[in-house]
Amino acid sequence: MKKISLKTKVNGNELNKLLYEFAGENHYDEIINEDCDCYDSQGKPILFLRKNHIDKNILYNAYKNLEKAATPTSNRGASSGGDRKFTITKTGEKTKTLQVYDKKTGEVVKDKSGIIGYFDRSGHYDFCRTTSFNIYHKEKFEESMPLINTVDKGFKEIVPERYKKQKSMVMATDPNYRIGETAFSTITVNKDYRTAFHTDQGDYPEGFGNLVAYCKDVEPVYLVLPKFKVAVNLETNDLLLVDVHQIHGNTEIIKKSSSGVRLSFVMYYRNNMYKCLSPKKELKRIQMRQRYVGQRFIAGEM
Repeated sequence: MKKISLKTKVNGNELNKLLYEFAGENHYDEIINEDCDCYDSQGKPILFLRKNHIDKNILYNAYKNLEKAATPTSNRGASSGGDRKFTITKTGEKTKTLQVYDKKTGEVVKDKSGIIGYFDRSGHYDFCRTTSFNIYHKEKFEESMPLINTVDKGFKEIVPERYKKQKSMVMATDPNYRIGETAFSTITVNKDYRTAFHTDQGDYPEGFGNLVAYCKDVEPVYLVLPKFKVAVNLETNDLLLVDVHQIHGNTEIIKKSSSGVRLSFVMYYRNNMYKCLSPKKELKRIQMRQRYVGQRFIAGEM
């Protein structure tokens, strides 16, 4: 197995200036396109690539079942490469939700992305929950478990020390929020979505991001880590394990035909899932909170 020691080439303010900009050829001077293990100069694991690790039939089956999970959204944050801000209505009022706007055109950015599996308390959803895809398309999710299990097995074999830490977090989590017997709670599905430079938020920092992509009739799409000026060629059937807390982003997705598509799967553990109560207790918690708010309102405190 080839092992690479990645040297830091961009750091500090210069690296942070790249946040939410799109990756280009000037951001890398090396392309990784073979099985390898990569560490930084301190020996910290950064990324592990395994070419043709996923059975093509397993991946294609997951693609067909999970493609619809990636739906148009304007709330993927600045990783969409735009400005995230509140919308001002025609009456001059500010909306309660943020949307991403294109920096050049000023139009709302609509990327195709979705979350499947389970999610912790966040934003307007102050309760732990099963995602809507799992609720309404349970059979499609179950049909995709062979891919999820294959990725989990690869994670365990390739980076066992990180896997052990992440699996411990899963085992400390209520069984209602675990994806099978894997080390994952959540999966992000992106369709033809080019992410700008960003770091993933909300996932377990001592674990690893697990990436797989189904590609058809598209030019090579690289995952770029500008700190090390390195790019990874993630192709169909490849498995990439990467520290997603490093600044990273994708190069442009160029389709060769009208039927071209790139559907990527990012599997991980949400960092606060272990705090989740059982669904029954989560419901009771919300009900008690609503009663408290109502009582304050009646008392004139709100």
